[in-house]
Amino acid sequence: MKESMEPNDLLYPDVLRIRFVDGNMVWDFLDGRSCSVPLAWYPTLMLATPSERADYHITHYAAHWPDLDYDLGANAIICGHKEAAFFSRRAWEKYNAKLSSGESLAA
Repeated sequence: MKESMEPNDLLYPDVLRIRFVDGNMVWDFLDGRSCSVPLAWYPTLMLATPSERADYHITHYAAHWPDLDYDLGANAIICGHKEAAFFSRRAWEKYNAKLSSGESLAA
């Protein structure tokens, strides 16, 4: 996570950090606000291992999870947009394939 960025002048605030607490994803913003959404709204992140969720990079108002090839913007969090159905299906298919193969789901 990049620690110091110049503030942006865009519509959405810069992200300070992302936390996962009690089944929720909490985005803390540099302007002092926080926004919490159910992790279940984002199956790609919900079904990821804790280490995959913890490895993210922030670029102003968005986050990228390289191990998951997944991007999420503050606009989706603030406006309450859930993950697109295509990506949700892909996450569940990957999860079920791991279950079927006996691969460990914890990291």
